[in-house]
Amino acid sequence: MKCYETEHYIFNYEEGSLAEKEIFKLSSEQERCYEYIVNVLGKEPKQKINYFLHEDAKVLGKKYSEFCEMEYQEGFAINGFSSGNNIYAVYSKQTKCMGFHEDAHNISMSDGRWSESSAILEGLAMYFDRVWWGIHNLHWTCYYVKNNQFIFPNKLIKDNEYFYSLGAEITYPIMGSFTEWLISSYGIEKYINFFNEDDAESAASKIYQKSTEELSLLFLNYVSLFDNDELIEQRMCKLINEEKDLSSK
Repeated sequence: MKCYETEHYIFNYEEGSLAEKEIFKLSSEQERCYEYIVNVLGKEPKQKINYFLHEDAKVLGKKYSEFCEMEYQEGFAINGFSSGNNIYAVYSKQTKCMGFHEDAHNISMSDGRWSESSAILEGLAMYFDRVWWGIHNLHWTCYYVKNNQFIFPNKLIKDNEYFYSLGAEITYPIMGSFTEWLISSYGIEKYINFFNEDDAESAASKIYQKSTEELSLLFLNYVSLFDNDELIEQRMCKLINEEKDLSSK
């Protein structure tokens, strides 16, 4: 693989790939993401982040299976994941798995302190992403409340297996929106202290003087103040149906 080094990254990519053709643009964008995440969190890795860019999501599926020490299922594909100081991502005409998400994981965990709750980890990454399928996290959360698909964040926080058993199109935007609400309501410093604690339930009681259930109810009260435009909801339905069609193939 070829590589290109910037102030905070080492990008690895195949010769002749789309990543090679667009390396200056994509590296500049990642540096701007890096700067923003570091400024918000007040955390910064001591080493440069290694990006490994591939055009085939199935290649990443194999690497992810190896990382998780699980048997690879033929056809399994994944667009990106973070492992230690390394980020593996798909970069192709169809999919560009770049931006905030994996970098937020890497930077937020760079000091060795993070929650054991997967929902908390993904919620912070989605806070930086802001959107799912191009639509803001809060809009999705409002949609799920309206359609009786809303899942209380405390249920997602306390059970990693349950969190991953559900569709990411539901859990990720809800947790991203919940994280944004926590930060805007109580401040980034309290949130970082909450994120740094292993046990989210005890951390909530200690830092927010509330249980995760109480925080979830307050969050739902906040979300209930909003409603989506009809055109946005039509687009949401279209995107959900398209995803169902792809999953059924």
